[in-house]
Amino acid sequence: MRLQLALARRAVAGAAVATALVMAAAAIAPVWADDQIDLTTTWYLERRRGPEGGLSVVHPQLDVQLDAGDSVTVGAGYTADVVSGATASVFSVDAVASATPFEDVRHEAHASLAIKGSRSGLSVGAGAAAERDYTSINVVVAGNVDLPGKNTNLALSYTHHFDHVCDRDNGMAGALERRALTGLQPCERSSLILVDDTPGETVWREVEIDTAEATLTQNLSPTLAVQAGAYGQILRGFQSNPYRRVAVSGVEPQESVPDVRGRLALFLQANKYLTGLHSAVHGAVRGYSDTWGVNSLALEMGYSQYFGDSLLFRLRGRVYQQTEASFFKDAFFYDTEGPAGAYFTGDRELAPIRNVLGGARLSYIGVGQDGESVWGLFDEVRFELKGDVLLLDELPANPEEDNPAGIGGQFLSSGQLIDAFVLQLALHTAF
Repeated sequence: MRLQLALARRAVAGAAVATALVMAAAAIAPVWADDQIDLTTTWYLERRRGPEGGLSVVHPQLDVQLDAGDSVTVGAGYTADVVSGATASVFSVDAVASATPFEDVRHEAHASLAIKGSRSGLSVGAGAAAERDYTSINVVVAGNVDLPGKNTNLALSYTHHFDHVCDRDNGMAGALERRALTGLQPCERSSLILVDDTPGETVWREVEIDTAEATLTQNLSPTLAVQAGAYGQILRGFQSNPYRRVAVSGVEPQESVPDVRGRLALFLQANKYLTGLHSAVHGAVRGYSDTWGVNSLALEMGYSQYFGDSLLFRLRGRVYQQTEASFFKDAFFYDTEGPAGAYFTGDRELAPIRNVLGGARLSYIGVGQDGESVWGLFDEVRFELKGDVLLLDELPANPEEDNPAGIGGQFLSSGQLIDAFVLQLALHTAF
């Protein structure tokens, strides 16, 4: 199902489960190096309330980058998401009773071509992804330039997605009359690009996504680097979860959200190398706002310690909090008061949320010296083992004292000390 796969992808990417869709990447500029092969496997596990609640995803990834001459690099990659778990099909006070198990697999492939100069670079790429009820094709253009002195780097990127999502054919039904998919309806397509409606049962709806990112990276001293950036995104098209129903005024229609959403995020991060300790400290702050009324702030700190020339140990912690969308209500209030205008949703990523993440990463870094190779094959090898734990806290959108059922029932914690964790193994090679 589209929602669960989208949630899992963000989770395994290292973001908290309910964060807004903002990626404050360390750098947009492409990295120019020797031929490279990267293998990564990530496992995400979340437990929520109820015997069947939770989410599990296994995310393998392969990326290859090869030099094609002195100035051209070609790249290709493949990723997958193998997702299973259970989620409430109805956003209601008694959401646990409607928990429905699901399984899905998503496949994605991408390719890129990059041209590098002495102080600048330009890359173009394309990718395609498919799952049972969602298809996506994207194109991306990115460029960067070092200013004189090479202490300042400017980078820009733009991505456009041509997506389609399978939905129930509701004809001219009003918002409170639309029916949700159950998973039994056919979502047919003759190829990744060509999708086929099944009149009376399903239709494929378009979603277009435009994303732009800009960063300025500045070396303030030989041991201090800072980066400031902005991220903007506009989504147009069908953005509801076609499977989710919401208990509204005694009926259970498919959720309804606006067709247009604009997003903006600003971030600032810094890395300071501590020469005497052979270590580094990292800090970052990110603010986010969108046209649906969701606002958030994230703060992150990290510490990296080098042990000799080959081992690197890193600790990090992050605190995140967001407000709810302007049309989000707790389940009790949807059922007793009705929707906020024309829209209603059970998406926890549009709910008020607070979460805390803590994690550690151990890296082995091997670099060939004096013409010798690592493991007899590579110029460089990096092996990483990473783990994160998450504490997830969904907050009430409406006054708790007015809601005898609590905050709605669907998002309550499992009662465990740790709500979710991420484990990742990664191998990077250059040759």
